[in-house]
Amino acid sequence: MRYLALMVSRPVLRLREVNPLLFNYVEELVEIRKLRQDILLMKPYFITCKEAMEARLLLQLQDRQHFVESDETYSIQDLLDAHTGRLGCSLTETHTLFAKHIKLDCERCQAKGFVCELCREGDVLFPFDSHTSVCSDCSAVFHRDCYYDNSTTCPKCARLTLRKQSLFQEPGPDLDA
Repeated sequence: MRYLALMVSRPVLRLREVNPLLFNYVEELVEIRKLRQDILLMKPYFITCKEAMEARLLLQLQDRQHFVESDETYSIQDLLDAHTGRLGCSLTETHTLFAKHIKLDCERCQAKGFVCELCREGDVLFPFDSHTSVCSDCSAVFHRDCYYDNSTTCPKCARLTLRKQSLFQEPGPDLDA
């Protein structure tokens, strides 16, 4: 019993390894995983934000510190709380608080948003927005519809590739002059 008491809050369960099909059948876990992934995408905003650090926003998850480190591991308590609905509600509140800071309350965090380079329309985008897609190579953010409708490569990746090519092709400074 002492061992169980010690292990109940330790994040030692990798659910995808234990049962890869679990997320196909337990909708609450799908929702929790998405919230955790979004929170991981929000973390870099907080680490570089003076106001977020002063407000200690990431400490909202101090009882579940593993949620800001990875979306893979769960504790027994996480699963119990997921079953009762407590974890989903708690994570939704935290997600809302974090998104509010980034998108509404903090000008520094807002300035780190993206404009869709494919349509150049709409509001500022963030990687954790539900209607966005993120380039797996350069992390640029686009409207999901624009990204999937665009059969060409990512504009930022194309720019970076051209820049690299031009750096390698341009002759160096003439030392004889």
